[in-house]
Amino acid sequence: MSAPFHIMIKPGDALAEVDRALAALQSRGVSNDDAGFHKYMFVTQAKQTVLMVTTRQAPLAAELRGKPGWTEPGDVPLQT
Repeated sequence: MSAPFHIMIKPGDALAEVDRALAALQSRGVSNDDAGFHKYMFVTQAKQTVLMVTTRQAPLAAELRGKPGWTEPGDVPLQT
């Protein structure tokens, strides 16, 4: 059984924003797999984008975390 994925959500259709973040990472030599990308979808009934990444520390999560609107439901703060 695989480990659970880390979930990030944003209101509205943010698929293009995820695509841009992946492209930015690729321009720095980070593949989609290395970025931690698993899957994304726009959930029409909920009117939100759901992004699944391999871990909370995944580069894609870090890339989007600082952008407005992205939340990580049920998560605890990162330990520093």
